[in-house]
Amino acid sequence: MYLPKVYDPGAHAYRVRYATANILRDRVVNEGAFNACFEMDDAEEVICAILRRGLKNPKLREALERSHLINLTQWLAPRPEFSEAYYATESKPTAGKAPRVGGRKSRRSTHP
Repeated sequence: MYLPKVYDPGAHAYRVRYATANILRDRVVNEGAFNACFEMDDAEEVICAILRRGLKNPKLREALERSHLINLTQWLAPRPEFSEAYYATESKPTAGKAPRVGGRKSRRSTHP
């Protein structure tokens, strides 16, 4: 499958969308087209756009962290502004269930 738009120098947004879709699926339909997303003159902008989206989209962030297609550590190493943001949000406590306020009363009797 040949994807000519990936090779178009002005198709920055398309490369970001195409690469993001493949990362979310964690599989590549066309490996050459996927690699081209990061081999064009705007490779740095494509990577930064994907990292920026990952900070806003929890599903994409999880896919980036688990992906077999990219190495997130290598992507973050030369970009301290993103690595700080990724590690800062990573260290936040995970959102568990909030304690119930009000709600149903316990069925247990408090009388002996």
